[in-house]
Amino acid sequence: MPGTEGDAWERVERVVAAAGPERRVGLAASLLGTARSWGYGADEPFPAASTIKLPILVALLQDAAAGRVDLAEERPIPAAARVGGSGVLAEMSPALRLTLADLAYLMIAVSDNTASNVLLDALGPARVRRTMADCGMGRSVLGRRFLGRLPRPEEGENVTTAADLVALLAAIAEGRAASPAACAEMRRTLGLQQHRELLARRLPEGLRYGGKSGWLPGLAHDAGLIEGPGGTLAIAVLTSGFTDPIDAHEAVWSISAALIEASGVAG
Repeated sequence: MPGTEGDAWERVERVVAAAGPERRVGLAASLLGTARSWGYGADEPFPAASTIKLPILVALLQDAAAGRVDLAEERPIPAAARVGGSGVLAEMSPALRLTLADLAYLMIAVSDNTASNVLLDALGPARVRRTMADCGMGRSVLGRRFLGRLPRPEEGENVTTAADLVALLAAIAEGRAASPAACAEMRRTLGLQQHRELLARRLPEGLRYGGKSGWLPGLAHDAGLIEGPGGTLAIAVLTSGFTDPIDAHEAVWSISAALIEASGVAG
């Protein structure tokens, strides 16, 4: 027999307590269309890692919906944009050109850092920051390009909170981030995410996940929409200080599983 919502939240508290003082966990979740929400350290800032790619996708599709950019436009992949870390473009042909749509796919599906830099250059950081402000990401900061490594102190940092990421996801899911068609395309793209070892680690049958994970040494984050017969859960779990990535992955999934139960999204 399924436990109560209180039982599920106690499981979340046990995961957070087990993390210990050397590790941090921030989480936020909302069952969209209801007043039900959950949070722990939801407004605590974390280095964003690749979760900051979410507002880049939103800004791009906002501009496409408004006719300011053409997703079929091809862009070169200049040396200045090519960085290591996640993705494939850094090692591909210098002559390669890709459409903005293809770059967006690579940015989300395989977290390609080079594709993200090309899109950030195409839009401009100020444009992405406007989207962040408009979509409720008031505590988040877009402070630098993607490096494929931890930044040096003088290079700045990208920062976010679990609550900010849930605010952005809710704006997408509820059709407030852009036109209905653009928001539907955002959700479709998020559903192509290939890194499913966090929120969607062992997703029950009948549930669908779309989102964006992020990781750097000591960081493991995931933010996404989990859809099921009981509605849509917008959820973000951010972690830092875990020396073993597997431990971080298991902590994120354990929290996700508890909130799936608490929310009733599985029906």
